[in-house]
Amino acid sequence: MSDGPWKSLPLGPHWKRVAKRLETDVFTLAERREALESTLEKEAEVLPLKAVLRMVPNGQSHLFGLSETIEVLRPDHPGSKIVQTFLTYMSATETDAASGRGLVESAVADALNECLLENSRSIEEHYIRKKQATWGPVEARFSAVREAIDIRGLASRIVADSGSSVRTRHPPKRSGLDEGPQL
Repeated sequence: MSDGPWKSLPLGPHWKRVAKRLETDVFTLAERREALESTLEKEAEVLPLKAVLRMVPNGQSHLFGLSETIEVLRPDHPGSKIVQTFLTYMSATETDAASGRGLVESAVADALNECLLENSRSIEEHYIRKKQATWGPVEARFSAVREAIDIRGLASRIVADSGSSVRTRHPPKRSGLDEGPQL
């Protein structure tokens, strides 16, 4: 008997939790969305938001020289894909429409979206390689969750919480007999 293909998934434990909720049919869309949101918040914990918010003036509509200022942070995070993606979006964004906090929120949303797409490709590849698991139902659930999640709102919440010491929330764990899945 197998524990499911998500056990051997070559991703972090928070992405395994998402894969488990996608694989089994007992979780609701809200529970899957909650797991995905907490996973993306966990990924965003490493973003240097405080440093970037100090560099970006809040009231200006045109931010000249921002890319050179942002590039200073790149060597401090050499192995983090999401940080490198975030910094790339920050330095490449045309700043005629966004200013300050809005620019940072947009870059966070773009980095989270790319992180989501990259990890969903990894999950898909893993499921397709495992012959005992079919990707079709998991793909349908994953598509529904991706459509239900508000990445811009999540990015706004992450940027707003960047100054506080509040930890990210985790999806509720059901450990008791009476705490089973919703019927």
